[in-house]
Amino acid sequence: MSYSISEKILRFIQTVPMAELDDTAFNDLALELFQHQFEMNTVYRGICNRSNVLPNHFTDWREIPAVTTSAFKEVPLTCFPAHEAAAVFHTSGTTQHRPGKHYFRTLNYYRAAMLRSFAAHGLDNENDKMRMFFLGPTLEFFPNSSLGYMFSGLRDEFGDEKSAVFFSPQHIDAPGLQRALETATQENAPVFILGTALALLEAMEVFQQQNRKFKLPFGSRILDTGGYKSRRVEITREEFQNRLCEIFGVPREYLLNEYGMTELSSQFYDSPLIDFDRRDRKLATMPSAPRPLHAVPPWVRIAAVDPENLNILPEGEAGLLRIFDLANVDSVMAIQTADVGSAWENRLELVGRAGGAELRGCSLLTETSVHAA
Repeated sequence: MSYSISEKILRFIQTVPMAELDDTAFNDLALELFQHQFEMNTVYRGICNRSNVLPNHFTDWREIPAVTTSAFKEVPLTCFPAHEAAAVFHTSGTTQHRPGKHYFRTLNYYRAAMLRSFAAHGLDNENDKMRMFFLGPTLEFFPNSSLGYMFSGLRDEFGDEKSAVFFSPQHIDAPGLQRALETATQENAPVFILGTALALLEAMEVFQQQNRKFKLPFGSRILDTGGYKSRRVEITREEFQNRLCEIFGVPREYLLNEYGMTELSSQFYDSPLIDFDRRDRKLATMPSAPRPLHAVPPWVRIAAVDPENLNILPEGEAGLLRIFDLANVDSVMAIQTADVGSAWENRLELVGRAGGAELRGCSLLTETSVHAA
């Protein structure tokens, strides 16, 4: 029986061992997916043609042309008519900066990648059901949020019957969260708090003002997404984690971080359940407080590129991150980000966002995308 490339990738995501790095299988799938996207994605084919890159011009996934995250703000990047999309996720945007849009023909690949990564890096056992409390978007209020889809999917798949959401467009329900945490503590039920860093900060500010602290049951954990900046305050990751430990009574080793973006279909986790050696770090100069190491799932590869010319750097060197995500079946697999970090094997070390002056190569690549459209 022969399978289409989309069927092959779905089977790969659902069955490949999470700790396995099968470079041959990944390379074969990536090249076949590039052929598909070159044929079906008109804008992407135009980008490749302008760069004189054709499917038979290379044999390595690293050579697959990338599009910038900024390009998603300019043109629909789809392998199907955009009006037939089953879902459209928007990046955050304002009236001055229009959002990027990621169109999905189906959410099957996104959901498969989401559930496998979270189960491997967020739960002790993939069949676990935990009491989940959300301080972030869910589909009820944020239908165009990729994080909203993720949080809702995790709640439905892994949350128990007492899981609840304490976040809406109007406010964070800190009193409701307080009551839920007190009940869980009385019942000795471990909880999993998942939220954006800013929402967690806001809830902690309320609890600090009330001089309220918790001692959550053993096995409880907290996952945050996003940075630690707000309109009023900027704190370091270490300070943020110290507050989480102090307010919620959760050990530092059960503080998780998720890195993802609307333009991707996969997520990356810094988690105590990842068993790689955190002393094995590649950056030449390390800060006094080590940065988190995020796990890269086996259906994704990451390379760092030079900010000026976007050439791929040697493995482990810091540069702008270029992510090759097989789960992006119906858009573009190769995404050039504006994030700085280094990657090697199944590990990703984030440094931060590049400044505007560092993005000349990305700007030129986005301009190419616009002209190709």
